[in-house]
Amino acid sequence: KNMASDEHEETSVKQKLSKLHCPFTWEMLDSTIKHRMTCMKDQEMQNNASCPLELLMHSLFQCYAAVVSADNGTVTEIMRKSEELLIEIQQKQKFHKTVRAIEHVFYATKCFFLYEIEEMNELEEILGNIDAEHFTDEELGALYGCQSVVWSSLNDFGMDKAVDTAKKAVEKNQDCALWHFILAKNLRRQRRVIALSSDISDMEKEHFEIAYAISKNHVFGVYYLQMRIESYYKFNRELDYKQRKAANEKEVIRIAKDIFKSKPTNYKILLKLARMFLRANLSDEMQLAKECLDSVEKIAPNNSTYLHYCAMLYQQSGDYKEAIKYYKKAAECNNFVAELSYIQYGWETGELEPLPHLLRMVKKYNQSITERQIVMLLNIAITYYTLHKDIANAAEYFLKALTIDPLSKKFKVSIQV
Repeated sequence: KNMASDEHEETSVKQKLSKLHCPFTWEMLDSTIKHRMTCMKDQEMQNNASCPLELLMHSLFQCYAAVVSADNGTVTEIMRKSEELLIEIQQKQKFHKTVRAIEHVFYATKCFFLYEIEEMNELEEILGNIDAEHFTDEELGALYGCQSVVWSSLNDFGMDKAVDTAKKAVEKNQDCALWHFILAKNLRRQRRVIALSSDISDMEKEHFEIAYAISKNHVFGVYYLQMRIESYYKFNRELDYKQRKAANEKEVIRIAKDIFKSKPTNYKILLKLARMFLRANLSDEMQLAKECLDSVEKIAPNNSTYLHYCAMLYQQSGDYKEAIKYYKKAAECNNFVAELSYIQYGWETGELEPLPHLLRMVKKYNQSITERQIVMLLNIAITYYTLHKDIANAAEYFLKALTIDPLSKKFKVSIQV
């Protein structure tokens, strides 16, 4: 009899768990594993966070990832950190309408961990008090929003889900800057996967703008500025295009200088500012870019984006030996874009032979998202064709790329080359 009632209890606990809202019930396993396999060397996602809510979600996601990979030892420590972040959120006035939902995601995650380590008493106590059904619109918005933040931390592997859930979050609650930001950031990711210079949708523009306008948060600010610059990547023939572009750049640099004057300490902000100053390519701005990068060096000297931008700074100031050195360092950190730049610049300066490097890249990034695999194969095809006049191999690699996804928008981009 006892066994039967134990089993019955077990089933009812499992049923209750399945109704909760947290990474364990968001069907993330497949994407998490892929993300883990490709992003081992890159920085932790903590550095991306713009507020305690984002930090909390990243922390709960790490808890999920640790339980999934049977690394229960670290979970207790992560849960303790998460609890501190939750307390910080509970004390902030701006979260008072959504805090119940945020608490739900925290306790739901904790329940799955307790189930894993068989702490049944504490588990039953929390399950007895947790409400998985009755939420206001603002709270529902927060549940979708929390989910979008967690998906967003999987970068390319989570961007589609992050967009879907952030749209729902914004629908339910227009007033949270973070949901607007997560939506815009992942729309940007989706577009840049196709081509770094692809057109910006009105939706992306609107949500970056709203996020910054509501919050005046510096992280949202630098993304907003970046979006404004990217709006003018595509040349068009309208008469006032050049004037509009110049006026836009001037305004962007002005706001960027204001943000820089307030001495930001978040290195992600400093990196984005450096990139804007580098793009202006004027001596004053180059000096500011160098100051930004010097500040980053003190905080995150091994960050792959930092190494990549140092390479660009040296390249722009004509110091090609240093530029090559930094491109190489960035490439060694699994920075895909930097590695392509390293091969391109290395070839232009006669420092390296592109083909062997590109062939090694295919191996190195074989778990990458399909768009990146297509980029590598197309680069190999073009290299065989242009540098080696080897049409047979060029055709073979072009076919390999086509086989991965014949409908990929990458082919539209390449044909124009």
